[in-house]
Amino acid sequence: MSLADVQAERLGVDPAAVPAELEARLVALLATVTGDVPRADSAEAAVAAGGLWALSGFLTDARRVLAGKEIAA
Repeated sequence: MSLADVQAERLGVDPAAVPAELEARLVALLATVTGDVPRADSAEAAVAAGGLWALSGFLTDARRVLAGKEIAA
């Protein structure tokens, strides 16, 4: 599977939408952590944590691809 295919499956989007989805999550995460940081038990913090999870998964997979290793969905 390609990186886009794996990320699309994880994010629940079409492979062509992966870059925009990751960009939106990064923008939202940046807005959350550079503004008034929400309480840890808030819904906003939970959404930010989900965005961070998605982005960190992408970065881990991208590192594997650059190292010539396979990635799994």
